[in-house]
Amino acid sequence: MIEMTFNPPRYEWTATTIEEAGNILRAAADLIDAHVSTLAPSGSMERLGARRETPARLVVSLDLSGAVARINDQREQAELDRG
Repeated sequence: MIEMTFNPPRYEWTATTIEEAGNILRAAADLIDAHVSTLAPSGSMERLGARRETPARLVVSLDLSGAVARINDQREQAELDRG
């Protein structure tokens, strides 16, 4: 008997721009889909069940202080330009 085991990969990414953050979120969703597709054929009810029942751990920490600072800077500049 051949025993095959699969050690789950662990991923950690750090984004430094809004664009990178979006790309990382899409990549994470694609990885989830790729792993779930090995559990059941695409489009089957079994795959839907696998998505609902298979445990996963995802932690997202999002700091938009840089975006808010740019928004505030633009608002202040617009006020100065009008003023």
